[in-house]
Amino acid sequence: MTDDCLRPVALNTDNFTAIGPSGEMTIPYGETSFTELKKYYKEKIKEIHGENAGAFLLDGMSLMSDLRASILECRKSGVPVYALINVDDELTTEHELPADAALIVMQSLGAICFGISSDRPEILINGIRRIKPYSQIPLAVRISGGKLTDDEIAGLLSAGTDVFIGLDNETATRFQNIISEENYTPPEIEYEDSMMLANERSAFFLEHDTTEISDPVICNAGMGEDLLAVCEQGGYDVLKIQINSPDDALDFADNAHMATLPVMFSGDDEIAIKLAVMLYQGRALIDGTCLIDPDELKNAAQKYGAIIY
Repeated sequence: MTDDCLRPVALNTDNFTAIGPSGEMTIPYGETSFTELKKYYKEKIKEIHGENAGAFLLDGMSLMSDLRASILECRKSGVPVYALINVDDELTTEHELPADAALIVMQSLGAICFGISSDRPEILINGIRRIKPYSQIPLAVRISGGKLTDDEIAGLLSAGTDVFIGLDNETATRFQNIISEENYTPPEIEYEDSMMLANERSAFFLEHDTTEISDPVICNAGMGEDLLAVCEQGGYDVLKIQINSPDDALDFADNAHMATLPVMFSGDDEIAIKLAVMLYQGRALIDGTCLIDPDELKNAAQKYGAIIY
């Protein structure tokens, strides 16, 4: 995040090892499992990433599954990861992934920068202004063609942009002149301090002391209607999903798209809980009262970006 000691920067795309979308739809939308998707990215990273390559740039992904699978594999190399999604004027990707949900998940999984890309400066300015309060990492923009006017640069800086990716040489020179001026001051941003969760369609902002959690929902192969019924019932902020076995984790993953609320995983089977948070395409809660070794619970939460509650 921008502060008095850290000024915005412009980065050339040559600084990155770019990784694009897989083109695969995971279950239940397609036939590819999330484990298979992770394997795809593992092999892709091995193929394109040399010893002296720069940071990874997850570029143009429009699905939460692609973003999550790729960053989980990229992290194993120890190389910094940037994520950049293409958005429309509703600040969603072509597969209706909202930028705020993608940001919440990417920063929870260890991305060092998250950004949005468009061919319209006004979309970038409004987009950064909307998601900046939820950011815990620097935010980036990329304008198609790399050209921005001074007023557009000023608007992006005022909104809270930290990183400009792929500016053409002339725009990059003017950008450097603007941020080098003595009267340049970072914007004042009021950051969100609530509990931030997400699924592949929405972001959620909950208060620790007032969050209402549902009774446990039992997993089965046809649980989609149960999930929908509890969500439509009203009165709850979070769905508690009872995970007693790896099969439960798989059943929920197959039906998770029916849940319109964020979820909490509860259960005493360590392997099952780890599988559930790995497969969940979002940021979940984990029940802190689970009878699982606290260190193992903490490790699972950190690895998959979940929150112990």
